[in-house]
Amino acid sequence: MRILIATASRHGSTRELGQWLGSALTARLSDTATAATVDVRDAAEVDSIAEYDAVVLGSGVYMGRWLGDARSLVAREQSELETRPVWLFSSGPIGSGTPPTAKSKWSEASWAIEHKVFGGKLDRSTLSLFERAVVRMINAGDGDDRSRAEVDEWAGDISGVLAKRLSPSTSAVDRDSSPEKGPSS
Repeated sequence: MRILIATASRHGSTRELGQWLGSALTARLSDTATAATVDVRDAAEVDSIAEYDAVVLGSGVYMGRWLGDARSLVAREQSELETRPVWLFSSGPIGSGTPPTAKSKWSEASWAIEHKVFGGKLDRSTLSLFERAVVRMINAGDGDDRSRAEVDEWAGDISGVLAKRLSPSTSAVDRDSSPEKGPSS
């Protein structure tokens, strides 16, 4: 089984979430004796998802939108995404002012099993002049609201679905049918 984790990250914190998820997912699948290769790549570097059996796609959220590289990947690979298990995640909320369950158009992607929202990281020293002005306008401070434990827990959920799909006790009909859609978060 080949699994792609593709991320769109402006300053690297969403990419780091993808790397955490890749490590945790590899460990969890190994624990269930599921033979899998997990590739963590930048969304901009993904030409095709045809060779992957499952996909996790994540993006930083800026001003309520996914980054262009993630949106482009979805637009380009939409028909392929609809044929395999897909999980989505967004990264960006900082502090108590932004609810971690904020909805986006990706929460409504019927072809995805789940959309997870993780806290974000803000380090003003890495921002452009425009980004610093926006941060100043919304009165946001530096911080890191990402949780490695939350990422690890989600990796467990994903590995459970994938292991079940590949289980010898699962009939070929069950494996070939589209995955049951879970609740969006």
